Amino acid sequence: MMNVMIVDDDAPMIKYLLNLIPWNEMGLKIVATANSGVKALQLFEDTGPHLVITDIGMPKMDGIELSEQLKKLQPHVRIIFLTCHEDFHYARKAVKLNADDYLIKDELTADTLKQSVEKAVRHQSLMKEGTERLSYQEEVARNKDLLKRSFWKQIISGDHSEVTLTTGRRLGIEWKDPFFMLGLIHIDYSTLIKCYEIKDKQLIYYGLYNIAQELALSMDGISVFAEEGLELHCIMNYRHNLAVNPAESFRRFALDLQSKAETYLRLDTCIVFSNEFQGLTGIGKTYEELNQYNLGLYYERASLLKMPSKFTGLTFNGFETKEENFKEKLLHAYREEDIVAVSDVLDSAAERAAVEKSSSISFISQISQWVRLLENESGYDKDLSSFHSDLEKTVRLQETLQSVKERVRTIMHEVESEETQGIDKHKQQMIDRYILEHLSENISLVAIANHLYLNPSYFSRFFKKMTGLNFTDYVHHSKMKIALQMLKNRELTIEMIAAKLGYSDRTYFSKVFKKYNGISPVDYKGKHGRL
Repeated sequence: MMNVMIVDDDAPMIKYLLNLIPWNEMGLKIVATANSGVKALQLFEDTGPHLVITDIGMPKMDGIELSEQLKKLQPHVRIIFLTCHEDFHYARKAVKLNADDYLIKDELTADTLKQSVEKAVRHQSLMKEGTERLSYQEEVARNKDLLKRSFWKQIISGDHSEVTLTTGRRLGIEWKDPFFMLGLIHIDYSTLIKCYEIKDKQLIYYGLYNIAQELALSMDGISVFAEEGLELHCIMNYRHNLAVNPAESFRRFALDLQSKAETYLRLDTCIVFSNEFQGLTGIGKTYEELNQYNLGLYYERASLLKMPSKFTGLTFNGFETKEENFKEKLLHAYREEDIVAVSDVLDSAAERAAVEKSSSISFISQISQWVRLLENESGYDKDLSSFHSDLEKTVRLQETLQSVKERVRTIMHEVESEETQGIDKHKQQMIDRYILEHLSENISLVAIANHLYLNPSYFSRFFKKMTGLNFTDYVHHSKMKIALQMLKNRELTIEMIAAKLGYSDRTYFSKVFKKYNGISPVDYKGKHGRL
């Protein structure tokens, strides 16, 4: 059933419209009526009409303005305009708003209204069918990608059964020729997080996947598969032809993809591809070798490389950092908010890793721990698991290094933004109230940070920057102002006041009191109270 709203500032006109045609018999339900554009706008979201029949000439918000607002809320809402004005100016605006009809009140009959409403119903039905068809096509496309991924996993695991190959043919993948070349396409993570939010990673990944598929369609024999993480796999199937150089064709495909990724998505990519091999049985073996070769390129800068015909794996060492104190230097530079010094420390660590030929796993693990230390120091917890999981999958030293630098810059920028907002009055009141409620205790920074659900290190810097005092000074200062009032009470001795304010030693209390008030508690009490 289609929901309808009627809007007119003339109450008799609304009543006339309600009785003019058999709404229910036509499969229509009047869900709301309104005597003004403003009221109609308020009712629209609550009642969800598919069709709005509205007068144009209304005060405050006319029918044209109302329809513009409704289209913003629901672009597919159908509109029928009613007016007493045979004015082309209004009609032209109605056409621009894609209105279903423009009816003159003085000429309105049951038949004209019925015809107009039926036209709107037909438009709505066609739109619904189109939307459902598009939704179905999108669902089919998503399932096709999942089926392709499943098919590819079966192939590289060695399952070349007729059932698997039949699945491939149904997906449009049929390898009739004897020769193959295989490629791995990796998105440079540092360029991704520089230009996009981490939460948008999958969207950007599928953007590249779609570009790769379009390129593959323009070349014979190339199929592209989406993989988990930030990699695509592509395979070229061909037979020898004197007019075509397969390696050059594959290289051209890779270069075109890199160019389009940079132009349209602002992404860098690393691509490695295999030598020629023969038969389906060679796919799994070549895939493993190509992965090993790619791991061995961690310290290379080239973004497009072909695996040599004779590849024997490489040996790497662990990443040793003890004598360089990288962690301490990095933490110090971060606390000083010196992004240049932070970058220098990371560069030095990368240089050491390159000289020692440390394994990528060892280096990434170590540098990931350092970033976690800075995140903990600042209390920054956005995209923690996602960032570190993706960092582990980086395949080039510069990619790892730039990803970490981008992460640190983000942490420093967002923490600085939070700090410059200052301590709001609510938090300030919470701190002062906590001090009052725990006067007799030795109030620690950790305790108050936990009370505010903040990281202690972050809270310490945050508090000092905003108040000009470290937290201990602030607590002493607050307690000494209270001590001034308590010393005026003749019944309280200095020892009792010290104990009530959490100072177990009278001498220490006196020292603190004089520091903040410029007078000893004995002298102050002598002037304002009684010893």
